Amino acid sequence: MKLYAVTHSPFAARVSLALRLKGVPYEQAPPPGGSTRSPEYLAINPIGKLPVLVLPDGTAIAESETIIDYLEDSVPQPSLLPAGAQERVRVRNAVRTAESYVVPAALRLFRQMKPETRDAGVVAAELAQLRNGLTLVEHFIDDAAFAVGGKASKADCILLPTVILCTLVGRIFDLPELVAEFPRLSSYVAKARTNPDMGSIWDETEAALRAFLG
Repeated sequence: MKLYAVTHSPFAARVSLALRLKGVPYEQAPPPGGSTRSPEYLAINPIGKLPVLVLPDGTAIAESETIIDYLEDSVPQPSLLPAGAQERVRVRNAVRTAESYVVPAALRLFRQMKPETRDAGVVAAELAQLRNGLTLVEHFIDDAAFAVGGKASKADCILLPTVILCTLVGRIFDLPELVAEFPRLSSYVAKARTNPDMGSIWDETEAALRAFLG
């Protein structure tokens, strides 16, 4: 399998983590043509975003969560979903909460990176949204090395890169303890990073993001 992605993308990190947790070998490459808007890449993914997973038969699967769902269907073991229905609900709630209330605010804050063009009112409002989202995420996760149910799951694939994104937001806006404001979440991250796959994804993605942002 070939994963078109860049290492500094938290969305690519989601898929890379799922592939590693499932033990699926893959090759990572930048988008052909050097850009997500190149004709070569748009022929593969007309959405024009990363990541995309290309199967050996040439089928291209776009969108990180869709790719993870495909991997769960096509490589069922080890599963990235708990066995019980209630635990699966917790995974889905953790994922949806991060996707709906944390990631959008974090991405909007990245548009306010430059101090000379920053709107203090927008920053304050988006930080409030971000903190609210992280508070909600804490409600659905365990204080353990895995987000839900004592084993690696789709929740980890989504949440760990999301926290990396939030950590970078904290640095940009001089809030180095932003994630530490959420004790269950920060405890989870500290424990999760002791897992070889999750720890390596964290280190690779965080280093690449810091280099990308300068």
